[in-house]
Amino acid sequence: MSRPGHWRREFSAPLNALQGELNRLFTHYRNLNLGPLGPFSAEPTDEAVPAAWVPAIDLVETPDETTLWIDLPGVDPAKVELSVTGRVLTIRGEKPPVEVAGGRGHAMERLFGPFHREVPLPNEVEVDAIQAEAHHGTLKVRLPKAESVRPKAIPIKPS
Repeated sequence: MSRPGHWRREFSAPLNALQGELNRLFTHYRNLNLGPLGPFSAEPTDEAVPAAWVPAIDLVETPDETTLWIDLPGVDPAKVELSVTGRVLTIRGEKPPVEVAGGRGHAMERLFGPFHREVPLPNEVEVDAIQAEAHHGTLKVRLPKAESVRPKAIPIKPS
């Protein structure tokens, strides 16, 4: 006989996956920044270039820092721009298409082109202490929490 919690986890896994995909879809369209009039905005800016794709992320918080993993396969890390404004980390760059000289494409499913994503951070960070490193198509960004938001132990004096 199976436990009720086990059945609930099996049932909820596809729903959680669907919710994740819907969140990515809405984030993608929210990050397009097409201007007040959509694609017909009268003032073209750099922000008016729509993102061709949105990289997947994992955001994990510990007591001392927030760590962000960004999937960027095929993207040169030197051409990725990271910036922090307040509690938002912005990621920009472009993934080049795969080109094979003299080849003929039969299936072209991998996305390429410009990307832009803004990730809301759970707390303030020490901007000068942020570290980023790339490894096998994944960019890992370590964002140490600001001292003011780190948990502090309060000693109790015996009476």
